[in-house]
Amino acid sequence: MPYLSWLEGTQLMRHAVHEACQLGRDPLACAVAQPHLADLSREHAAIDRMSGIWWVRDLDSANGTLLNGLPLNQPDGEALRDGDELVMGGWHVTFTEGFPGLDGTMFAERVGDLFHEVRPEPAQAMMLIRGIELLQRSTEKLLQQADSDAMVKGLLEESLHLLHGDRGFLVMKRKDGGWRTAHRVGNVQEGIGLSRSVLDYVAQEHTAVLSNRPLVDPRFGGMSLVELHRGSLLCAPMEDEGEIHGALYLDREAEGRPFSRFDLSVFQAFVRLGSMALRQSMLNRRALSQAEQQGELLRLRTERQREADRHGQLLAAMAAPLRRVDTWAEDLPESTGEAIRAQLDQLTALLEHGGREGLAEAEPVAGHPLPLASLQEDMVRRWESLLRLRKARLCAAEAPSASIWMTGGPLLLALAGLVEPLLMQLAEGAAVSTRWDQERGFRILRLSLPAGLHGPVPDPWTQRMLQDAGARWHWADQALALFFPEGPDAMPEEPARPLLGLVSEELNLLGLFQTVAEAGDLWLHPLEQEPPPPPLPKFRFLVVDAKGTKDLEGCIRAYRHHPSFATTPILVVRCTEDETPSLIEAGATDWLAEGFRWEALHHRLQVLRGHTALQQRALATERLESFRQMAGTLKHEINNPLAIISMQVEMLQRKYPEEIKLAKIGEMVDRIRALVQVLQKMRETPTEDYADGSSILKLG
Repeated sequence: MPYLSWLEGTQLMRHAVHEACQLGRDPLACAVAQPHLADLSREHAAIDRMSGIWWVRDLDSANGTLLNGLPLNQPDGEALRDGDELVMGGWHVTFTEGFPGLDGTMFAERVGDLFHEVRPEPAQAMMLIRGIELLQRSTEKLLQQADSDAMVKGLLEESLHLLHGDRGFLVMKRKDGGWRTAHRVGNVQEGIGLSRSVLDYVAQEHTAVLSNRPLVDPRFGGMSLVELHRGSLLCAPMEDEGEIHGALYLDREAEGRPFSRFDLSVFQAFVRLGSMALRQSMLNRRALSQAEQQGELLRLRTERQREADRHGQLLAAMAAPLRRVDTWAEDLPESTGEAIRAQLDQLTALLEHGGREGLAEAEPVAGHPLPLASLQEDMVRRWESLLRLRKARLCAAEAPSASIWMTGGPLLLALAGLVEPLLMQLAEGAAVSTRWDQERGFRILRLSLPAGLHGPVPDPWTQRMLQDAGARWHWADQALALFFPEGPDAMPEEPARPLLGLVSEELNLLGLFQTVAEAGDLWLHPLEQEPPPPPLPKFRFLVVDAKGTKDLEGCIRAYRHHPSFATTPILVVRCTEDETPSLIEAGATDWLAEGFRWEALHHRLQVLRGHTALQQRALATERLESFRQMAGTLKHEINNPLAIISMQVEMLQRKYPEEIKLAKIGEMVDRIRALVQVLQKMRETPTEDYADGSSILKLG
């Protein structure tokens, strides 16, 4: 940062040039003003920044402004360089790139490299050789560290050993502009050393500093000095592409052990090399992580292709035995042979469909209307062979003159997988009847079956095919109801994959989390640090990146108090162990430290998924048990008063048989008693099963 400096008596005055400003006599119009100088114009000169260079422009055509003794003749002004002197009347102002007035020995900054700071004396030459030797040795030790965390710690330890310091701190810049201590070595005492004012100055000025008398250092005089001491200190920033992300801070506690400019030059060179080595290590680790992800994706794709090839080969091998069995079935008795051939036809159709599913790119099937009569004819033709084999009969009602919406695909095969296991349970001489109903955009085929049959338990493939076709089923009271959509409006929407929310400013993490989301059949959805307003879709997980979030605890609390994330597991990644208690208190469910692999993240999400399922199951069980207890309590508490009321009403009816109100009271008592019986049935928990695997209490 550049400065303007001038003398007022024997005191050196300084003004940091943060932005464009004017110089003159008027303190209201000028950021830097001298009201007592009569020969100074009200607005004498202006300083502005253009294309990264500071320029000075004359505003007083009468008295003029001198730059290094020469008048400013250019209308746009002239560029300023370090050490330039401006003369405005009797006011002499010096422009410097760094803090002005440092003696270079007690207080120093912006030193050159090792060769620039050494003098040509033999002692200085030996010092240079020694410094280069120490620098090379320390850098070699640093580069031997494979892990970035170990490299950061080694950077601090080697710098302390290199310059014979008493204490050393490695601090990292937080998102909110503050500092946090990552490592500390040496004679560290609480509350001594590590001045925040020094760190802020280093980050603001982008320069390494030396101070052998910190308590009177003019650079830190306007800041808090409670952590400073009477020794000496060195501090150098760690930069990455022009951004300050950390700093190294060394000090010597006792007075009389000053650091030299050469020490600052060595320290500065070492921190620069260490920062570059650390950045390279992190880039290498990131590249290695991405290579592992790409390698794992390639492995999974290759394995999937192999499975698809084996799947196709197996289906092709099964086709030949099926053809031979079909040939042999022609010699069987009519009913048995017809049933076997019908089953073989279904197997062949399943094989063909399985071969199409194994293709890499399956063609989507367009929907079309299908008459109910045609659907019933196909189903009855398939079922009659089994019914004749079981010596049972089918009473099918006439199909209405209407249509359903057929999406194509193996709907009839799926219906066979649902219904035929029921038909195989029929006893000889049993009867099955069908009838058609209509309900809210669905045509319903109801199959009434004899008592004693178990409900259908379709396999996963059958369930998926029925769901894709928009068909539903319901089993209750020995009746199977099949729901078919009448049109495309009644078709269920494509079920969305569960959402994986990610809160991070690091775009490099998106590739990693996309891989994890695909592996877990999830949909990655980036989120901001402030949760969006409700309503929101249900998120299965929320991942918060500790290093890519400015206010980590505030972000977790905001999402935890959001109605859409009140019960969502929140996983914090790239955090330190010291942060975990406060993160758990804020609402986090689990955490992963920095350096995790995608396999660990995938496994942790699977564990959280199982944990959430157990919690929901335990909560549902607890609610059901509470409901049962409530039902039992209500039955006991209501039956006793009902018995007394019923007895009193009966006695009154004998005494006053013509009273109509007593009969009404008796009816209400009977109605309450019937409701109590319903509560009693709730305790016994009879259930009805549905196609999606859910069940409800059957109350009557």
